[in-house]
Amino acid sequence: MPNLKDLSPQMQQRYGVQSSRTSSILLGILIALLVVGGAFYVNFHQQNPGISSQLLTFNVVSDTEVDVTWEVNRSADTTTYCVLRAQDDHRTDVGYATITVAAGAPYQQIRYPLATGTKAALAELLGCSASSTMRVPPANFPPGVKIPDQPAPGVAPSAS
Repeated sequence: MPNLKDLSPQMQQRYGVQSSRTSSILLGILIALLVVGGAFYVNFHQQNPGISSQLLTFNVVSDTEVDVTWEVNRSADTTTYCVLRAQDDHRTDVGYATITVAAGAPYQQIRYPLATGTKAALAELLGCSASSTMRVPPANFPPGVKIPDQPAPGVAPSAS
């Protein structure tokens, strides 16, 4: 097999043979871009830590209350907003609240007595975020149903 450097310049151009100097420059630029991109990624995630949450348990206490326990992992200085929902056995909303979890320990288990309009069959943690506006399903109470008021630090959605 002939050495690619021994080919004429026209043949090198035709078959895309690059000099080792050009290849070294391109490799150096690629490595620099990867290092700068990695630095931006690490900096962004340090400045914007994620919030993870998980429902641990719920207990239907009565026809008007569900005791919900969940965990939150977040940065210690982050105020967190979590949305809970309770539904009856027909999957109709009977309770819904946005709970404010004050900044504090990075890991917390939170227990909240979610008020319901009628007996709940299930409770869900729809999500937690550092913002009070989240991408979670909105409250979906049937028309004419009074949305139950929630104990502090929870807030029931306004009827619209």
